[in-house]
Amino acid sequence: MVNFLKNTKNDVNLFMVAVAITIMVFLGIYAKYAGAETEALSVTVETVSIFSVDTNNFSGSLTPGTPNFATSTISVLTNTAGGWYVELYGQDRATGNTTMDLSTDASVGLTDDTEWIPGAATTTAGNAALITSGDDVLAFRAMSASGTPRFLSTAWWGTSDTKYAAGNLWAGFASTTATNKKIGQISSGDYNSGTALNTVQYYLDVSADQKTGSYDGNLIYTLVTP
Repeated sequence: MVNFLKNTKNDVNLFMVAVAITIMVFLGIYAKYAGAETEALSVTVETVSIFSVDTNNFSGSLTPGTPNFATSTISVLTNTAGGWYVELYGQDRATGNTTMDLSTDASVGLTDDTEWIPGAATTTAGNAALITSGDDVLAFRAMSASGTPRFLSTAWWGTSDTKYAAGNLWAGFASTTATNKKIGQISSGDYNSGTALNTVQYYLDVSADQKTGSYDGNLIYTLVTP
């Protein structure tokens, strides 16, 4: 009986050792063959732009010899990091044709200032120039105080919004055939998630012999992204 119990106890011990070895082998195999995988996700975010122009038109009637002013506010929201710029031209501005014409007779127009030609770079002056009260022209400029500073080229439009000051530069609208109609830009790599707002100001005066009546014309603003 003693030998039987002794043998049974040995069998139990051997069984427990076998179970322990089995568990360790199983755990060892699991640890050995356990692994991780890397799954790469990729996507391309497309360029989306929201562009609008809001205009406060010339107020009331124009009295010859008394300049009238108006403005348009450019709003640009874009996610591009490749830079962007805005072009402006007169829809009817061409050789022998003016930006704004008499509604009842397109052969009669308001005199445009010298057609805008931008500098080769935003740091290079264009042909915008000072105007004085009484200049009988239709002209425009990008304002310095009302807008996103990095959009404005002070070399093109001057450093002052004070009327008739030395740093207050104006030009006529570009024609439909102009090779460069750019009025301002954001450089490539200059990304900003906010909305860029910039104001364009218009000047208009006419001589005493300008034919009376209602004049109109269209301006074309274009946002250009890569």
